[in-house]
Formats: sequence, structure tokens, C-alpha cells
Amino acid sequence: MKAQLLLGLVLVGCIVLPAFADEGSTVAVGQGTAAATNATGAATSAVPVNTSIAAAAKPAATASTAASTSTATQAETPKKDPNSNAAIAKAAVAAAKAAAAAAEAVNAAVEAAEAADKKSAEKEATTEKAEATGTKDVVAAKAEEQTPVAKPAANTTAEKAEQKPAAATETAKPREAEPANTKATKEDPVEVEPAKEEPATGEAGKEVAKAEPAKPTDVKTAVDAKERPAREKAPAYENKVVDFAPAANITFGDDINDEGKCAKEIKNYCDDVEVGDSKLADCISEQIAASEVPDSSGDVPEISDDCREDVYAFKIQRNSNINANVLLAKACKADADKFCNVTWFFGYKSGQVIACLRDVKAQVSKSCKQQLFKVMLEAAIDIRADPMLYEACKEDSESLCKGVKNGGGRIQACLRDKRMQLSWACEEQLFRQEMENADDIRLSVRLFSKCLPDKRKFCKDIEPGNARTKDCLEENREQLSSACKEEVDAMIERRVRDFRLDSRLRNVCENEIFNMCAYFGDLDDMDTYDSSVINCLQDYSAEIKNSQCKAQVKKYLQLASQDIRFDVPLAEACYEDRQKFCADVPPGSARVIRCLSTNRDRLSPVCRATLFDEEVRFSENIDFQYPMKAACVKEIERFCKDIPHGSARVIRCLQDNKGQKDFGKACNDEVSTYEAEISKDYRFNFRLHKACQKEVDKLCPGLCQANDGSPCGGKVLRCLTDKIEDIGDEACKKEVYYYEKMEVSNFMNDILLAEACRTDVELYCSNVEAGEGRVHKCLRDNRKKLTEACRREELLLEEKEANSIELNMSLLKACKAERQLFCSAVQPGQARVFRCLAENMNDADFGSGCKYQVVYKLQRRQANWKLDPPLRKACKADVLTYCANEDAANSEEGLVYKCMIKNYDSLSSGCQKEMGRAVHMAFFVWQPGAIITQECDDDINKLCLADRPNMASRPGAVGTCLATVLERMQASTNGGDLSPACSRLADIAEPPNMKAAFESSLAFALLKDQLEALEVNTGLPALTRDRRGNAQGVSLTGWMAMLGMTALIVLIIYGAYTGYRRLRGGSDRDYTLVVKQQHK
Repeated sequence: MKAQLLLGLVLVGCIVLPAFADEGSTVAVGQGTAAATNATGAATSAVPVNTSIAAAAKPAATASTAASTSTATQAETPKKDPNSNAAIAKAAVAAAKAAAAAAEAVNAAVEAAEAADKKSAEKEATTEKAEATGTKDVVAAKAEEQTPVAKPAANTTAEKAEQKPAAATETAKPREAEPANTKATKEDPVEVEPAKEEPATGEAGKEVAKAEPAKPTDVKTAVDAKERPAREKAPAYENKVVDFAPAANITFGDDINDEGKCAKEIKNYCDDVEVGDSKLADCISEQIAASEVPDSSGDVPEISDDCREDVYAFKIQRNSNINANVLLAKACKADADKFCNVTWFFGYKSGQVIACLRDVKAQVSKSCKQQLFKVMLEAAIDIRADPMLYEACKEDSESLCKGVKNGGGRIQACLRDKRMQLSWACEEQLFRQEMENADDIRLSVRLFSKCLPDKRKFCKDIEPGNARTKDCLEENREQLSSACKEEVDAMIERRVRDFRLDSRLRNVCENEIFNMCAYFGDLDDMDTYDSSVINCLQDYSAEIKNSQCKAQVKKYLQLASQDIRFDVPLAEACYEDRQKFCADVPPGSARVIRCLSTNRDRLSPVCRATLFDEEVRFSENIDFQYPMKAACVKEIERFCKDIPHGSARVIRCLQDNKGQKDFGKACNDEVSTYEAEISKDYRFNFRLHKACQKEVDKLCPGLCQANDGSPCGGKVLRCLTDKIEDIGDEACKKEVYYYEKMEVSNFMNDILLAEACRTDVELYCSNVEAGEGRVHKCLRDNRKKLTEACRREELLLEEKEANSIELNMSLLKACKAERQLFCSAVQPGQARVFRCLAENMNDADFGSGCKYQVVYKLQRRQANWKLDPPLRKACKADVLTYCANEDAANSEEGLVYKCMIKNYDSLSSGCQKEMGRAVHMAFFVWQPGAIITQECDDDINKLCLADRPNMASRPGAVGTCLATVLERMQASTNGGDLSPACSRLADIAEPPNMKAAFESSLAFALLKDQLEALEVNTGLPALTRDRRGNAQGVSLTGWMAMLGMTALIVLIIYGAYTGYRRLRGGSDRDYTLVVKQQHK
């Protein structure tokens, strides 16, 4: 009947249309077409249809739509026909045809509706029967009624847009209209594929805050484009997927109202997003996040405060009850049942189930983890989205953070900044959230927002999670923007105060934390706060075998050495001292630590002792010496590239190469500063401390007993250098020798000398650059002007220099070529190299510069007997016996030499030999007025220089002249020409019997030739040789040893046999000797 009535109305319109004017024809036709279309839509929407009805009515709807489209197309461009009435009539006929098609569609829809009503009645009868019999079908139906309807994706293509309106209407219907053919129950909920809800990761969509805001449609597009149809509103329903949590009322398909406070923002930025499953809320959340971090392009989304609060309120409500978050409830139902079903005992509390799932997030399914991440991100952004945290901190936030805007993690950041003023409950919950969020930088909202540009610059290829991005930012701290660096530093400062905030350290060092550091706390409990764990790991870092744990501990040591804020014991012990002495020193780059070290003597005992312990700890690695490492980047790459870090190896490499030509000045200065610092106390020198601790306890006990952190001041180092010959450990002796090289190179490395000579250096050497022994040379050039304390210290240092050419900087530099040419096989020590140079001094290839240095040192030896190491060693006991008073004077007038010459006949043979050599060398480099040889000056002038005045310029000539005169005197019966005093000196200096020495050397040469021939013939080694191949002794090894032993045994047996026969009176002759005596 409705279709017939509609058809009649259309025919009446066809009769009336010709009466209208030409200018109204187009409008009338358009209106007629629209009326037909609207009638069709009204008829379709008036009837509730399901999928089967839509399929039956599809042909009719398609025909109606096609007819309407055809009519509208013709009406849009009417031709100017002279006979306008005919045009109108044609348009009316087309409209009539469209109306007829629409009527047919309506009839089909009415018939389908009647069939649906009939089927619905049958379904109700079946349901009543099921209720009567108590079957489970009713339970399934109720479960379906509580299940939200999934929304289809928006169709934007022309083909989908032409689909019948009835089909679109059907998909928006609640699911109870569908045939009840599922078996879903509360025990077996419908699974939803969670992959679409996976939290964004990575650079192109992995960062929530990085999403680019959608640009609002411009004016031209808005005019030309078709207005978006209104979104279908899903009916409210009750959700109770998780049985032990309260049911939740779900509105708008678990989303915000697209016509509410965010309508404008949704239209501008999320127009193509469908409502439901929090899609609109997530879209607006992304725009809010983007507005917190302006992009470099300057496009910042405009989000009103009302819209922000609307989204926050939606998130808060969803996080208060797991059933209020449909996707979370479905993804985590099984995990919640397994881990968090405890409400039957403890009762239910807001947010309890979600909090439980956060605690066990490492054990839940992947889909549950993905949904939990969204929840944690929402709670990190807005404190109110974490019910337990908000409840604990509500009063604190209102009193301490009043006026701070919600969102962006601002409230939590404010509370952390005022941690000392928080209530215990708030601090505990705040710590709990920070610990849960430690793995992923995206959950540290303020850090993420301030460091996003830096992350894109330095860590763009780093995947989020497992604290990887945070570690990357730490590694690039010095290059970060100021805002980002401030946040990273704050994060590190919180980490070092509680190791549990570093998830990686917790995981890789778990065994060491519990076993090595005897940690008995709960890793997840705020009550067991313990800031000493990291310090414990640092103390025992050398014993940690786990390489990953060792690397993490080293990282924290490195941070502590750079910034006092990251060194908890030092920061706490020196808080007041820092304010007093270093208040204006900015933290970082070890500036504060160096400031405290400079003011060491004025520090409180606790601060001084803690600083000392940390400096000892930092001495182990170049990575803990930040100023030196920063200044020596190029030098480390050039000279120490393949040297492993640790055990101060790279530091030693830099020390060894600091004299190189292309060694930078900045690096050289830092190395020199380091050497001066480690000279204050042997424990600051990692290598020496490690090698010599036992020797210190044995040789230098009680010299350093200060427990207040005061350095020993070089006392132990002086003891070790004085007793270097008594050191048994070769590694220790090597390190002490290296320290002596440091002393002679730079006077500042000898703390006792530097203190004694401070005034003298200022007076006489203020313009001399320290290094390479230059200040020492300056002081010695002014020896007669020095204070007594400084003179004694320089004399002690000269004694050390005399032991080895490598300790004498001027001699080492001047005689480099001569040492290589004449003494390359001679090992340094005990003045052996110096003696070799002196013996070859008259060679034609010996340079004048080296000769000058050798002559100077030989002449300088006459001032004090201790400057001659072989003499010092051989005559030590004799000096104590005969010349103790002269030695105690520490004079430089040769008093001990004169004493030993006087008591020469009483000296031991070894001392006599060395004394003769010393006097002989004094004549070898004779100069007028020399300390030892001055008794012979007149005789030399009269007997040697009178005839040959140039003799004095040639080393050894004067000594040879005196020896000749002495031999002539001994051969003459009339006495000699030399004075008694000079004659005694010349006699002491007479070399040994050269003939006996020659015969001895000849015998060894003959034996050597025979043994070498034996080696050639047998191939068996018989001689030991030095590095140059010279024979040094006889050695029997292998078969030669066996032959030698056999010969020895045979010799012993033969000797025993011979002795036995003689003892028995037997004869070894095989004949009888008869002696006859002739009688007279």
C-alpha cells in the first residue's frame, strides 16, 4: 500500500510540473530526485534488518540508486530547449521510473522485515525452552550480549561508498540480532587479535610522541569534499570478561564521544578514524604528545584543555578497572586468572588487577604485554591514571605541586624533584612506578620529550626496550642538548642511589649482588633500599667474572669519576665541603673532584678520607681519568691504539710516549698533572701499589699510618727508592725504577724535593719549564746558592741518577748515538753503561757532546763518594767503620774520599780495588783544583804539562804521564820526583798487573777455541753466550752433560781405586825395580 501511495503522488507531480517556469525546472527535478532517494532511505532505515535481509534487498537498492544517480546526472546539466515543457516532462518520466524502483525496494524490505519478525519469534520460543531446561545456551547468549561489537574499517573508495545503506546499518547493530551460533562463555571469552593494538615502536611509528599530527582540511578541500557521515554510536553495554573484577559499563564502543569536548580536534586530526576500541582516544593522545614535543617543522597540534581533560578522564576510568579496558581485559584474561586472582581473599581495590599484571609483566603473554605497555604509558603521562600512585600521592601533589599542569609526566617529575619532602607512601609508590618504567625510555615521559631530538640524532637505530636508548644517551652525554643532558644526569643520579632503577644491572649482576655483596633485600621492595650495592660491586670489580656485569660496574665507575653527583659516598661525605670550597664549580668533567683535591688539606676528615679512597679506585683505568682521557684522544689513537684499558696500561703508554715530537701539549700537561698527583702517595699509583704492597709492609713499615685520608707525602716512595737494591720482587723493583725516572724528569714528581726547593725554584728557576730534568739542571747550576735542605735533596737525587743512564736526562739525551754504537749490549744499572761510555771516550767516533757529559759526571763524582755506585756498594761497610762522621756530613768536598785514601791500607780488598779505580778515573779527567787529585797539581804541572801543555785537554793523558813517572821512580834507586802525597795517590791509582791479566785471558781464549771446535764437530752446545754471541762460560746440556757426568764418574772411580792400592802398599808398576849399592 505504501508503494502504491508513493507512486500516485509521483504521477500527480508529473501533471503539475509543466505549470512551472523554465528557471524552476532544474530545482524541481532535483527535489523530486532527492525526495525519491530520501523515501528509499527512510523506508530502508525504518525496518530493522539483518544480514540475510540486506542480501535479499540488495538488487532493488542497487537499481534504485542507479536510477537516482542517472536522474541527478541529467538534471545537473539541462539543455536550453525551446520547448522547455517537453524537457520537464522527460525529467518527470525519469523521476517516476526512479520512484517505481524505490517502491520495489520498499516492498522487498517490508517482506524481509516480516520474515525477520517471524524468525525472531521462533528464536524467543527457543530461548524460553532453553531457560526451562537449564541448558548453557542462555549463558552463551548473555555472554554475546556483553561482548562489544567490532566496528568495520571506514570505507573510502567509491565502490564501497555505493553499497546499499541497509548493509551499513546492519553492521552497526548489536550482536544479539545475529543468529546465536557461537559457544562463547565467560570461561571461554572471544579472543581478539591484539596485533593491531601493539604499541608503536621504532623511529617510523615506534614512538608515541613522534606521530606527526594530521593537518586539518583546508578551506578549498572542505568546500569541494563531501561532508563525512556521522559515526555510528555503539550502544552501551556491561563488560565482565575478568570474572573476579567488577563489571564495567562500556560506552561508545570503549572510546571517547566524537561529538563531545574533542569534536573539533577529532575533525581536524582524526577525521578518518573510526570510533571504538579507544581508537579516537589514542589518536587524540598522539596529538597531545606531539604538542608536548614540537617538531622541527613548527607544526604543533592545537588541543584545548577541555579536550585534554576529556581524554585523561577516559584513560583514568579505564585504568581503574581491568573490565573498563576491553582490549586489556580480553588480552590478559588468562594471565589475570593465573597470577592475579586473589580478590577472594584480600578483597578488590581500584586498579589492583592491573597493578598485579604490571608486577608479573615478564611472565604474561605477548598480547597482554602489548596492552600493558599502553596502560603503563598512560599512567606515566598522567599520575591519575595510576590509581595506587595517585591515592598515595594525592595530598603531596596538591601541597607540593600546586599549579602544575596535568599530563606530560609533569606531576611525577615535580614529586621526584621534591623527594625529600614526600610522605613515605608516596615515595614508595613513586619509586615503584619509576622502577617499572626503567626499561623503556618512552615510559620516562619527561626524559623522552626533552631528549627526542637527541635520540633521533645519536640513537636513531637503537630499538627501544631493555634500557638500550637510555644507555645510548648516557654514552653521548657530553654532546647532548642542555635540556636533555639535565634529564639524563638526573636519571643517572637516581640510578646510582638505587641500583634497582637500572634494569640491566639488576639482571646481569643478580648473582654478584646476592653472593658477592651479601644483599638480603627484595629487589622490588622499597623497604630494602640500599645505596651501597653499587659501591660494593665497584670494590670487588676485579673479582667479577661475568663480563656483562663487569662492564656495567665499570660504566658506573666511569660516571662517578666524571661527576661527583654520580658518586654517592663522595657526594654525601663532602656535601658541606663542596658548598664551602667549590660552590662555584659546575659539576661534570671531574671539575668538582679536582677542586676538592686541590683543597685537600682544608677538607673535613670524613670528606678527605672518602676522597682519598675514590682517588685510589680511579687510578686503575684511563677511563676513570676523565680530564686526561678527553685531552689525549688523538694521542691514545696514535700511540696506544692496541693497548687494552685497565691496570693503568694506557696511562703508562701515554707516559712512555709523552716525549714524542707529535705528542700534544694539552695531553702532555694532563699526563704531567697525573704524575704529580700519584707522586703524593704510592697508593695513587695503581701499578706500583699493586706490585709493591708486600715490599712496603716489609721494608717500610709504619711510614704511612694516617687514617684520615692524608697522603703519605712521598715517604714510602722515598723509602722504596732508597732500598731498591733490597727489593726482592722484580715487578716492584721495575715500578720503583719507573718512578725514579719520573722524579728526575720533573722535580714536581718528587714531593719531598719539590717542597724543600719551592723557594729556590722561585728564586733561580722560575722561568724554566718543568720536564726533561730542566729544573734540576737549573738548581744544580746554582748549587752554591741553594738552601741546605734543597741542596741535600738534589744530592740524593743525583745518587739515584748515578745508578742508571736512563735516570740521567742530560746524559741520556746527549749520548743516545754513542750508547747505541759502543754499549748496545750493556744492560743499564750499577753505572755499567756509564763505565762503558767512559772507556770508549777517546774513540774517534765519540761525539763531543756526549764526551762533555761523561767528563762532567766523572768530575762530579769526586764531590761525594755516593755518586759512584760501584764504590758505594763495595765500600759501604768500610765507610761505616772508618769514615762515619765524614759521611754523616753529606758534604760535597770529598771528605769520605780523603778519609778512605788515608785509611787505604785498612780497607777491604774489594773497597781497595774500587777506590783505585775511582782515583784512576779522577786522574783520567784531571783538572786543576779537583777534589781528589789536587795534591798532585804541582807535580803534574812540573813533570807533565811543562813539556806538553796540551796534555790536559786529552782525557787519560795526565794519568798516563803520572804512571810513567811512578814506574821510573820505582825502577830508580835514588827515589822519585813525586811528592809523598801525590806518590801515594798515583800508587793507589796504578792499574793491576797487565801481564797476569793477559795470561789469564789467553788461557780462557784457548779453552774457548777448543770448545767452539767441539761444538762445530758434534753439534752439541758447550758455551753460554750473551746477546752479541760472545762466550761467557761453559755449559753442559743434553748429551754433553751426560758425557761429562760419565767422565766425572770414571774419574772418581779411578781416583778411588788408585788411592785404595796405595793405601794397601801395592805398586802400580808391572816390573820390579832393583837398586844395587856398590860396596867400597
